[in-house]
Amino acid sequence: MNQTTPLKEELLQRLEWLIYIRWAAVVFIITAVLAAIHIFKVALLGLPIYLIALFIAIYNAGFKIYLNQIRTKSLLTDNIRRFAITQSMLDIISLTIIIHFTGGSENPFIFYFIFHTILTSMLLSKKESYLQSGIVCILAIWLFIFEYMGILPHHSIKGFLGTDLYKNITYVAAISFVFTSTIFIATFFTVSVSEKLREAALKLLEKDRLKDEYVKMVSHDLKSPLASIQSLLEVILGRFAGPIDGKVKEILQRIQKKVEFLHHYTKDLLDLSRIRAEKNLNIKKFNIKEVIDTAAEIALPKIGEKEIQLNIDIPERFPDIEADKELLTYVFLNLIANAFKYTQSGGKVWVRLSQADNVLMIEVRDTGIGIPAEDIPHIFEEFFRANNVAKTTKGTGLGLSLVKHIIERHGGRIFVESELGKGTVFTFTLPPTKT
Repeated sequence: MNQTTPLKEELLQRLEWLIYIRWAAVVFIITAVLAAIHIFKVALLGLPIYLIALFIAIYNAGFKIYLNQIRTKSLLTDNIRRFAITQSMLDIISLTIIIHFTGGSENPFIFYFIFHTILTSMLLSKKESYLQSGIVCILAIWLFIFEYMGILPHHSIKGFLGTDLYKNITYVAAISFVFTSTIFIATFFTVSVSEKLREAALKLLEKDRLKDEYVKMVSHDLKSPLASIQSLLEVILGRFAGPIDGKVKEILQRIQKKVEFLHHYTKDLLDLSRIRAEKNLNIKKFNIKEVIDTAAEIALPKIGEKEIQLNIDIPERFPDIEADKELLTYVFLNLIANAFKYTQSGGKVWVRLSQADNVLMIEVRDTGIGIPAEDIPHIFEEFFRANNVAKTTKGTGLGLSLVKHIIERHGGRIFVESELGKGTVFTFTLPPTKT
């Protein structure tokens, strides 16, 4: 069963961030070595450093592939953390070898280990962070001592430093102490800040959960009375309770519209709270065309007298997908209904499906009124409505927020492009079906 908890999503995002930083590190290493050798005329053995950079690039590519795969799997947070530890250990070994070939204890860039320690400590537990720092310090001190004793050959950076500091026991002891203390101080501050941030995040999540429970309870309590009021108004307006004059009928119709809006509002609040409170997704394999057809059938009556052409483009033999069928139906219903709602008569709406880069791509496009550019960054926020429709069209501003939440719970992402007066395109991705 595929689900993404806040802690799991945080770890995955930081791992992805670490992978991007590692690509930058590979470029930096190669550029720095080329500049040192050819511009500053520093005597370095370029080949072993280039090979290590290649090794880093290879395992980083493997990590990127694996990260894309685990986004679609129900891995525990501990499994993801072990993946982070594996990355960290390979980085530490690679950095130690690079330091060895670039001057060992004489290389001032050895303190770049601090950046790696800080970045990975944000991913790991307190115990794991200090253990990692201990391994870094042990490897560095062993390197310094082995070069001092002649067990490992020392690769001087001639042209940069003129003295053989690695042979000076006082220097070796001093650099070992300074390096170790710096690493552990950096770890202490990083772990302290990370723990406080995690505690604050957990408290916010708990408050958010309590808020959702409260909204769910209130919405549920309001829904039944509103439904009763709607039924009574229908009886009165249908003249089943006797004749009514024109003025009273007009007032009752206005009341009916307000009650109908409140009913939809409480329903959206209830849906939002219920879905956000659900811990597990009801994952099943199904034909996505059936879901789109169902959503379109429900949305079509809302067009009214407008003539809008709906085109559904699904490739032949499109594979079944694995998702929560009820929630995905809500996604399509909301996006298609919005497209109908904000498209003028004579307009068109398209639903297109494709598969690329190992993900499913779903696009809902319309030729409607569009979204103002300044509103696009806020379009998925709760209760937000675009300026060009807020005063003219009824709505709760909750639908797209819920759509985004559902898609992200499935491990996907949603994007929007729009041009005012020309239309809007909502594109979302879903992980591929596991074979």
